[in-house]
Amino acid sequence: MGRVLAVDIGASSLKLGLFAPDGPSLAQAEAPTGAETDPDGRSEIDPARWRAALDRALAEAARAAGGLGEVAAVCACGMTRTQVLVDAEGSALRPALGVLDTRAAAAAARGRAIPGLKAPARDEAARLDASHPAARLAWLRREAPEAWDRAAAAIEPKDWLNALLTGVPGSDPISMERLSAAQDSGLAAAMGVDRDLRAPLTPPEGVMGRVRPGLGGALDRLAGARVLSGCHDARMAAAGLGALRPGGAYVISGTTESSGLLAPSPAQAEGLLTVRWDDGLWQIGGPGLNGASIRDWAARLGAPAPSSGPPPARPLLFLPFLNGERTPVWNGDLRAAFLGLDAGHGPADLVRAAMEGLGFLNRWVIERAEAASGLRADRVALSGGGAAAPWPEIRAAALGRPVEVPALRHAGLAGCAAVALIALGRAGSLTEAARAVCGPPRIAAPDPASAARMDGLFEIFQEAVAPVAALSTRLARLPRTGAEPAE
Repeated sequence: MGRVLAVDIGASSLKLGLFAPDGPSLAQAEAPTGAETDPDGRSEIDPARWRAALDRALAEAARAAGGLGEVAAVCACGMTRTQVLVDAEGSALRPALGVLDTRAAAAAARGRAIPGLKAPARDEAARLDASHPAARLAWLRREAPEAWDRAAAAIEPKDWLNALLTGVPGSDPISMERLSAAQDSGLAAAMGVDRDLRAPLTPPEGVMGRVRPGLGGALDRLAGARVLSGCHDARMAAAGLGALRPGGAYVISGTTESSGLLAPSPAQAEGLLTVRWDDGLWQIGGPGLNGASIRDWAARLGAPAPSSGPPPARPLLFLPFLNGERTPVWNGDLRAAFLGLDAGHGPADLVRAAMEGLGFLNRWVIERAEAASGLRADRVALSGGGAAAPWPEIRAAALGRPVEVPALRHAGLAGCAAVALIALGRAGSLTEAARAVCGPPRIAAPDPASAARMDGLFEIFQEAVAPVAALSTRLARLPRTGAEPAE
């Protein structure tokens, strides 16, 4: 019985885990990737960085585990809303458009304004923003014609890895749902996307090929291993957290965050995406543009990390929209704001308010999903960089319910390992497989004494977003000075 290799390609780093045949983690490693950004909204990633990070993480994991050993299966997940144009062998033709790239905003606006669209194209057009794959492809067709003419498929980061391993580009139907909706409804054609660049689709638990020999370095040790299709990071992390069930609520906190609720039937909620994540299981929620990167922003300002102790005496509220926001407001111009700031607040108070603001944003999404579905989540599963102490306790207070934190920090890796155990016939359900991989979670419970204060802050949070959004739009229309903030 061979081991399982799990990979999660994120916005700032690649995570890798090596798991025993029966589930427990043997080694984990992480290597930075990063993106090239410009003030004009460009955020691109050369897939060569992913390959370098993969080689580095594999070597580190092998050292920690005393060798890779026999690997039976590889399963990957990764950030979505990231397009990689590849040729027929799966080789990237240009840098990938990263999740934060906004240059397709004009293409999205043109798509929303196409006259005479009928359902379902009209419904999909309402979803268009700068990160929608149809808008991205329309932009690429115009701005990168040489790569466009050679492209055989438009895939996502985990698909690029699978293509590297197998030599065949492919994806899964969940990750490709928005592109499929645009193609099948005729919206993509109406936007000038004159080719269907969907790769062959395989379910997340399905085997799409085997690792080919001759890849070089540590990858040669994987030759012959099964390569599973996998899925995007939010779905796989929910699986690793044990939240892939009706009534399961999750927050995946990386550089950006995804949050939502799982329901047994589709339900529509304002500002949320309803996406089928499994047979008879629908995700109501969606991705955001802000997350644990707020911690890095605070560190650049020299602010110390707060404790999980008592909050400041005078209420302080933060709207955590440093990068604009997708779910649930879908406004790229929206920006962050402090409310209630006075001379008595110190740097640690500001960071604590920022953490609470992310929790309020999660609560906004989850409560809308609950109202639409008629379900109530008794707890929220949390993973990623935003699950480090003291975030779970602060977030539990903002959410008003317990937060579960797995022993394995990176739930995306846990989900990939759990899916591989099922594909290999070593577990009968995702719940069983996730428990074998992660063990029992740690519980962070909200402080009942803070409930009234947090409920009051959350009420103001919801009321404040609309006026701050209006003012943010006016600010965005003012001329720039030409000087960008230092990173």
